[in-house]
Amino acid sequence: MIVNDMKNHLKTFAAMLPLIGAACNGTHEHSFVERLGTDTLLMETFTHSADFIEGTVIVRNPATRLGRYRADIGVDGIERLEVSWRTPETNPSGPPDESSIVTFTADSITMVKTGGRNPGTITVARDGTVIPRAGAGAFSFGLFEYLGAVAAESGNDEFAYSTVQAGSPRIASNTVIRRDGNTVTFGYFGNPMKMSFENGHIVGRSGDETTMKVEGEMTEAFNIEALALDFAARDAAGEGIGTPSPGATVQASAAGANFEVVYSQPAKRGREIFGNLVPFGEVWRMGANAATHFTTDRDLVATGETIPANTYTLWATFTEEEATLIVNSQTRQWGTQYDAEQDFVRLPLQMATLDESVERFTMDVTEVDGKAVLSLAWDRTMYFVEFEVR
Repeated sequence: MIVNDMKNHLKTFAAMLPLIGAACNGTHEHSFVERLGTDTLLMETFTHSADFIEGTVIVRNPATRLGRYRADIGVDGIERLEVSWRTPETNPSGPPDESSIVTFTADSITMVKTGGRNPGTITVARDGTVIPRAGAGAFSFGLFEYLGAVAAESGNDEFAYSTVQAGSPRIASNTVIRRDGNTVTFGYFGNPMKMSFENGHIVGRSGDETTMKVEGEMTEAFNIEALALDFAARDAAGEGIGTPSPGATVQASAAGANFEVVYSQPAKRGREIFGNLVPFGEVWRMGANAATHFTTDRDLVATGETIPANTYTLWATFTEEEATLIVNSQTRQWGTQYDAEQDFVRLPLQMATLDESVERFTMDVTEVDGKAVLSLAWDRTMYFVEFEVR
């Protein structure tokens, strides 16, 4: 549905979150930082009033960009969003500048994009409440504060909405769900991303229940222009964040067989890994992003189990005492799409303690005493399984 009289949305936020207290009126300014472990991924300052939301955002991956946005609010919600992105001049080889203007009517959304990838004009149908995103990877705190207020206007514990990214024809359906106290969630690749509010204002965002373990919090005001220049200079010097979990491919010959492992490499970033980032007792995707794929051109035998030559996906479970490798017959899926009914075999993993910490999750295939050894190492621990080749 189209939410009416959105100019008063801040006054009614407590209807959904009664423990917060009365939301404040007028214009307010806030600053936020979002981190992945010890690395800063996003910084934002925004101003929110009954008539507009205006913000400046730094997004650091895969390269630093500085974005500015303004969303104009009318009686039926956001009527217009204007967004521009640029690479600070301290990184001459960064992504090109781009800008978008998104206009909303009762039944359509029109996006005009200049520069960057896929410039041009797109018009798509609108059905219900739509919350725009400022760009790829830019979950703006200002726009998400507005989402929380719109959800509160509905008076329901669950509120359906859609998102649209400036310059993209795809509209994604989602739901805000009220939790206890001052917390609501929205769907993030099948898991709940949490938003926390106080006095009608967003104060934090947590991905601890998602595969993207980000933590965002309100902070003191900062010089966003100076920080953007510094981050971009780090990019130019090869010291930036880059892609958080880059893809990797292992191709190896061992014990007469040829192997390939295709996976992604999340980083430690100062976090505790096994038992924390990789929880005990849960199936883990062996990396990040798409499911990890394992190919062998010869039959393999481990602990009496035969694995025919083929392509599989690999998963694992861990406890304090033991670890298990799961070889699954399903392939070509995302890493959150695990189907236990397609497990081919489960194998015990052996464990070894490493002398030095491994920053990025690393897989390998080597030959030891005539056997092929598949290993995975992260932090101070290595797990491995030995295969006989048939």
